[in-house]
Amino acid sequence: MKVQSIVYVTEMGRSQDWYGKVFGTSPAFASDMWTPFELGDATVALHRTANLSEGSRCDLSLVTDLPLEVTVRRLEEAGVTIERGIRDETFGRSILLRDPDGTPIQINEHD
Repeated sequence: MKVQSIVYVTEMGRSQDWYGKVFGTSPAFASDMWTPFELGDATVALHRTANLSEGSRCDLSLVTDLPLEVTVRRLEEAGVTIERGIRDETFGRSILLRDPDGTPIQINEHD
């Protein structure tokens, strides 16, 4: 088994571009309704929806193997806005992004 997270989005093309920049990769395949990104042993799939409700989003937390400074620089160079810069956490450090629909995406660097 492997983990598959589903992120509901309202505009697939915009989200494919944004998540491709964040993940630093292209999707396994792309359609107007479903776009999976293979990330190691996990998949993050985008699923188009007409409108978002509180119950039809997701909480997505990613763990980077790189120092967060390197991750931030790569994201900014790709045109991704960092909502909250590097913050110390009990487990290490984190940053916060928001996808085009406002869904929070936290990227963690574990100690």
